[in-house]
Amino acid sequence: MPAVAGGSYAGVSAAQRRTERRARLLGAGLEVIGTEGWSAATVRAICREAGLSSRYFYESFDSIEQLAAEIFDGIFQRATQSVIDVVDAAPRDPHLRNRVAIETFVRELSDDPRVARFAFIETLGSQLLVERRLAALRSAVEALLVHKRQSRRQPRATETYREVVATVLIGGLAELLIAWMHGRLDAELPQLVDAYIRLANDVGDLANQAHR
Repeated sequence: MPAVAGGSYAGVSAAQRRTERRARLLGAGLEVIGTEGWSAATVRAICREAGLSSRYFYESFDSIEQLAAEIFDGIFQRATQSVIDVVDAAPRDPHLRNRVAIETFVRELSDDPRVARFAFIETLGSQLLVERRLAALRSAVEALLVHKRQSRRQPRATETYREVVATVLIGGLAELLIAWMHGRLDAELPQLVDAYIRLANDVGDLANQAHR
């Protein structure tokens, strides 16, 4: 069917087709990097996975790193929004909110093995992704600090103390997931998450006691 005025083809505008191609490239990038690793991430490989020619890659992205950064941002934006939604809907009990937040975060980033590998392992293959990972960690720490400030059991601690606790908890969760993916922990993920939740609650309780 020939194109018509405005660049439409089969009832689909040029802008819509470009958006669809971009989404296919992002999905292909996740598939290639999340299954074969960063070293396999070439324009040719991603375009082959997407079923597109390389000219369409450069229509939307300047480089593999730019595409990968957008995949990473999308992963963490979706995970963060899911956590916000479940915490907002949860009763105002700190321990319960910790549990639903952590369980949701882990589920969002581990249910799809490609997402887990991309988010926690392959990010180390690119300086841009390392920077994105650090920014995501900082955002998660800030979100946890907001939660702590709103908690009825908020410790009367200094901002620095709260930042240290939040950073250790968030960074520790990331390292826990990396160790699990590498097979270094002899336990199922739900068991590890449950142990981590108990640890996070214990740390929160100790912080409360230390600053009464």
